[in-house]
Amino acid sequence: MPLEYRTVPDDDAHRTAYRRLLQYAFAPQRGPSHDDDPPERPDEFEPRGLYVRSDDAVAETSDATNGHPPVADADPSALVVCGALLAFRMRIRGEWRPVGGISAVASPPEHRRRGHVGTLLAGMHTELRGRDVAFAALWPFSNPFYRRFGYGRTNDDVAHEFPPEALDAPAATPSEEGTTRRLSVNDVDGLSTLHEAAASEPLALRRSADWWRLRIFRSWTDERYVYGWEDDAETLRSYLAYRIEDGDAGDEGRRLVVDYWGATDDEALRHLLAFLRNHDSQVTTVRLAAGDASLLDRLSDPDGADTTVRPGPMVRVVDVEAALSGLPTPAADERVVIHVREPRHDWNNGAFVVDADGGQTTCRRIEEGGAAAGGSVDGGVTVGIGALSRLVVGSRSASSLATLGAVDGDADAAARLDALFPRETPEPYLRERF
Repeated sequence: MPLEYRTVPDDDAHRTAYRRLLQYAFAPQRGPSHDDDPPERPDEFEPRGLYVRSDDAVAETSDATNGHPPVADADPSALVVCGALLAFRMRIRGEWRPVGGISAVASPPEHRRRGHVGTLLAGMHTELRGRDVAFAALWPFSNPFYRRFGYGRTNDDVAHEFPPEALDAPAATPSEEGTTRRLSVNDVDGLSTLHEAAASEPLALRRSADWWRLRIFRSWTDERYVYGWEDDAETLRSYLAYRIEDGDAGDEGRRLVVDYWGATDDEALRHLLAFLRNHDSQVTTVRLAAGDASLLDRLSDPDGADTTVRPGPMVRVVDVEAALSGLPTPAADERVVIHVREPRHDWNNGAFVVDADGGQTTCRRIEEGGAAAGGSVDGGVTVGIGALSRLVVGSRSASSLATLGAVDGDADAAARLDALFPRETPEPYLRERF
């Protein structure tokens, strides 16, 4: 069955076919007749799909005007697997780099286990490379599944659940005055400023006004409450976006779920926690997503908290030369040869020499066993594309990956790779859900 990677057209028939694949994949309990209006998508969202090609169709490889794949000219029923690209900018080693978010990957059961998702991802990676985007990121339904396609885990997904009264601790009690109020999309400018100050960790994403409106104030299906605290100078210093869920026991089991939050300083965080404490008459528990376990220090009874840690999002180097070039590095004069093992894309499979040059990295492809200006390129380290992806974004060091069997080579070469790409501090934390 010949398949073509295409842009899903923006018309009723194709949108319906696309939406039905998503509904079956992510909400099958709603039944086959459920067909409400499609949710509004942010500007970053670009639907893609694999279509069955008819025998008389002529394959097109790209749109010469903008680097996107051609728009599908097939019947909507020919859509066999779908997904979406999202155009982001991510903080990688202190600089904003373009990243392709991959989302909404859906394949109906009659088309599964035929390699279609791998073909879709290959099309997405090829498109991103053509658009000079060197990284891709996603939230996997299964870590091992996406590891097969070259993705590596960036960070763990940590969540704390506790009763509101656990926030009676002094470390959750504010001392300044100010105002806590419900925010609206009219507050996006202040929220954007707050977010860039508060989300200073590696792998933070910049949020457009559209993203705030459709992915923070709203989830895929429902609205969120968004509140913020501003000081006496009317400067917004903390916010949280949350929803309230009914539990198994009805009103008695309600849970307040904080999906996103941010605070510029400790006092702003205390106001955020005090706001959650004030929900003790409405909810039984509060669930808050976090980057680590430090919130336990602010609870009066950390033993009463239920903390869960699960494998989190994943990242992939789409183009080795582009991804490993132009990154800030503390190394003054280091060189290492990296033999990349990449079974999916030939342009990444091979040897690359990485140098430090004026506080930045350079990377270029070389012939295996050849030579480069300045010396031989024999030796070095061998690494798979998934492990290399974790290393480049700072989630793991080359030495730690070597202990896990993910980097092969002599200790000196691994140490030079550590000098070029040290593990990031603070820990990388991709908090954005997409």
